Amino acid sequence: MSLTPAQLATLKAAILADPVLSAYPMTADGAFDMARDRLNQEFSPAFTVWQDQLTPERFDAGLINGATQIDGLTQGKRDELFMLGARTRDCNNVAVRNAIDDATGSAATLKAAMVAVEKRNALYGEKIFSIGTGTVLAPATLVVYGQISYPDVQAARAL
Repeated sequence: MSLTPAQLATLKAAILADPVLSAYPMTADGAFDMARDRLNQEFSPAFTVWQDQLTPERFDAGLINGATQIDGLTQGKRDELFMLGARTRDCNNVAVRNAIDDATGSAATLKAAMVAVEKRNALYGEKIFSIGTGTVLAPATLVVYGQISYPDVQAARAL
C-alpha cells in the first residue's frame, strides 16, 4: 500500500513531532529501521481500533465465548450470525458492527463476546492515521491499515 500525498504529509508531521522517530538517520537504512522498529510495532500504551480483518476464526472465538446464549436466539438471528461469520469482515464499517450487534439480539454475554473480537490494538503507524479516542470503550477507526513501508517513510521525510 502506498500512502497518498496528504497521508505522507501527516506521516512527516508525526515523525517531526516524535523525538524518537525524528532521531532516525535521513537515509534508506534509517527509513527501513524506523518502519521495522517503530512504525510497524504495536503502539504502546495500547491504542484500540476496530478490527479490519475479523476472520471466521476470530468470529468463532467470540461465538465460543458467548456460546451459552446462542440457543436462546431465534432461528433467524442464529442464521444471520452464522452468515456474518462465514467470511472476513471489516469492523471499521459501522454497518458490519451493527449487523453483528443486531444478530446477537438481547443475549448480553454473546453480545459482549462479539464486541470483544471486533477490536484489536493498533500498530504505531496505524495510530497516526486513525480517527477516534482509541480506548477499549471507544475504539478508533482505521484509515490506513497494516504496515507502513520504508519507501513511504523516505517519501514523507523528503517532503
